[in-house]
Amino acid sequence: MILHDNEQCHVIETLAEVQRNVQQLLDQLQASEADKFVGHLYHARRQYRLVCERPNKGNKAIEREIISSCQVAQSLGFNGDYRAWEHLLRISE
Repeated sequence: MILHDNEQCHVIETLAEVQRNVQQLLDQLQASEADKFVGHLYHARRQYRLVCERPNKGNKAIEREIISSCQVAQSLGFNGDYRAWEHLLRISE
């Protein structure tokens, strides 16, 4: 297939446009993932505080809350361990 100069320019412009669109979508996806993590952190801190404030709180209930929220955080990209996640949840205490 032989393309003339005009056709080659059009193909190059189209490819550049597609590349810009793909980069914009990738940026949006990465921002969305960060928003999900921040939302989860906020919700997990709130749940942790509520579990700790219960009158008949038990260490097992607190530990279950930390472990379950840590697993979700790890699926969203958190690289720390259980204790690092617990530290993040307790920052405001």
